[in-house]
Amino acid sequence: MSAPVATRLYRGRCLLPMTGSAIDDGGLAVRGSEVISVGSWRELTTEHFGAVKEDLGEVIIMPGLINAHCHLDYTIMRGALFGDGAFSAWIQRLNAMRRSLDQSDYLDSIALGLSELQKWGCTTVLNIESFPELFPFLPESRIRVWWFLEVMDVRSRLNSAEALAGAIHFFEKAGESRGGFGISPHAPYTVSRDLYELSALYAYKYRIPLCTHLAESMEETEMFVRGEGPLYEFLRSIGRQMDDCRGLTPIRMLLGSPLLPKGSILVHMNHLGAGDRELLKALAGHYHVVHCPRTHAFFHREPFELRFFQESRIPLLLGTDSLASNEDLNMFAEMRAMSDAFPELDPAELMLMATKNPAAAIGRAGRLGELSPGTIADFIAVRDQGGVGSPCERALANTLPPQVWISGHHEEV
Repeated sequence: MSAPVATRLYRGRCLLPMTGSAIDDGGLAVRGSEVISVGSWRELTTEHFGAVKEDLGEVIIMPGLINAHCHLDYTIMRGALFGDGAFSAWIQRLNAMRRSLDQSDYLDSIALGLSELQKWGCTTVLNIESFPELFPFLPESRIRVWWFLEVMDVRSRLNSAEALAGAIHFFEKAGESRGGFGISPHAPYTVSRDLYELSALYAYKYRIPLCTHLAESMEETEMFVRGEGPLYEFLRSIGRQMDDCRGLTPIRMLLGSPLLPKGSILVHMNHLGAGDRELLKALAGHYHVVHCPRTHAFFHREPFELRFFQESRIPLLLGTDSLASNEDLNMFAEMRAMSDAFPELDPAELMLMATKNPAAAIGRAGRLGELSPGTIADFIAVRDQGGVGSPCERALANTLPPQVWISGHHEEV
């Protein structure tokens, strides 16, 4: 008979459960890989008299962060590209760099990115994987990864089923993962209608989330609405069929049909055109939207329409995107960039964009992104200097790597 699993209590100056108010002198009780209770330290020590107790000191205990959009393949590209000029030019430079790298480069890039994410308190990441052939060789990840297989058929609109053949093999052979899997038709300018429809079918068949880049740049809108611009000319030059550039915005083209299943994750949504806002309001609650604040600044985008998404009750998530358009994979820095861009944003709402909201988007509400009885014990301890400001504000101000626990296990950096 195996020995019973010990209950462990963790105390901090404050607990941020993300399900309600902060708890001063609070903590949580963990048994195995799950949280069994949260509350004040006095309540916990009374309820669990014989538990192992660990006072973490002057820290804020909170759920591990969830990065809702990342491209770990490109961690190795840190500082190599610039956001000035046409978006299509950046794409061409990115593709040139991709061609210069081999399998070992990408594997090193993924390992480096996973380590950096964990260092800064990220315990789950939604990662776009462009190279499914890497999967058998991937480094073991201590954080949870949702691997979204990227698919596209930009050069040939006749082989959509063939483009998904790799996805079928990927899902059937991938086996168990600490996280999960998803499918990611890249963007409307690289994915045909047929491939979107097939992707939606496979998302339904395998019960996995689907995400796509949408309305990322003004060039994308110019391409579809007016049939012109640098992105239009570039894609036409490499053989893309352009007969879908008929006056509809990319948002109306994908969501008006609709081509995407309910619950899909829409990445960027930077440029809302004529009729887009009304359509999105009508579909409020159907989709999740990911914003990447520092990538947004990297490309000098027009201000993100935060208020519209808030008023329309469209769930917002935060991601770092890749190091081809960002300086690091620090989700605290990403949240601070969001706060700097929108100082009126409630810090507690901002925290939800990196915890509960992305957990819901991958079907893990009540299991990840919060600390409550029955959740997985993924949590971090952020040094708290005290002073003025709410616990959320003080946590956001942190510039030091936090301590990290995943499934109740303390992860050493």
